[in-house]
Amino acid sequence: MTLAPAKTNVANSSISSDTLTSLHAPSLSLCHVIRAYITRNTINADTLTEQQRLNHFPVAAVCIVTWYLQGQAEIVQVGDTKCKQALPCPIVFSGPRSEPVTTSNPGPVDIFILVLSPETLHLLTDIDVAFHNNRSSAFSAVFDTEWQAMAQAVLHAANHEQRIELLEDFFERKWQSHAPRRHLSMHLFTDLIQGMAVQMLASKWLRSVRQIERQIKSLSGMSFQRQHVLRRAERRFITTRDMVLNSKKSWADIAAETGYADQAHLCRETRKSTGLSPEELKIRIMNDESYWLYRIWL
Repeated sequence: MTLAPAKTNVANSSISSDTLTSLHAPSLSLCHVIRAYITRNTINADTLTEQQRLNHFPVAAVCIVTWYLQGQAEIVQVGDTKCKQALPCPIVFSGPRSEPVTTSNPGPVDIFILVLSPETLHLLTDIDVAFHNNRSSAFSAVFDTEWQAMAQAVLHAANHEQRIELLEDFFERKWQSHAPRRHLSMHLFTDLIQGMAVQMLASKWLRSVRQIERQIKSLSGMSFQRQHVLRRAERRFITTRDMVLNSKKSWADIAAETGYADQAHLCRETRKSTGLSPEELKIRIMNDESYWLYRIWL
């Protein structure tokens, strides 16, 4: 398999042509477990400024494992709060985030990122995902020896293609071995069940809905309502990125397409998720190297 570099139709001098960023989808059989693989390489981007070495991440209902094949990183801002927290490289586990986060690379980096579904990670490991919300930890402090051996193999693999093959083999075995347990979990997180739960909130089955919500929170570390908000935000980011590329959609169109009451509602939630207004976010996606994640996320 080949990882194709991300491309944008927007040309601007603040976006470096020397950085290599790619996104790759998992095998169809693992789509409930793995959301994506992401790579980022700035080794040949010698002219990046300090600002361009920042990395902006929105709120997200996912878990992330990051392998720093080269380089280091630190968290420099969470929400509106400035901070300085070194990440425990070379292998970092991060839980779901309820506030936007900014990290910084003091120098060149070569990283490989695995994006995981929190509910299925809990299913495969019994890890308390809720405990790891808004936390970044050394991978070895969270996972058992079998998972650590896998992570070390990925760290020392020859290339990204081999890393993906190692992860696909590992998660395929894990996923198949948990077949008896995964049935309920998967049904809880399909759009069909979510739609049913929303309808049930206004019905006589309120008690059943609360049981479903408790189960969702125990599996993912987030409430049903928060999951719904974050997944809607993800759809908005996709639409925003598309708008940047084709310049055809208005903010009112985006609000209508992604389920918001109106444009004002969209603006409020965009600021909560990213720290920026929709128009500011659009400009950053177009012009700012450090918003690379927004440009590649599909």
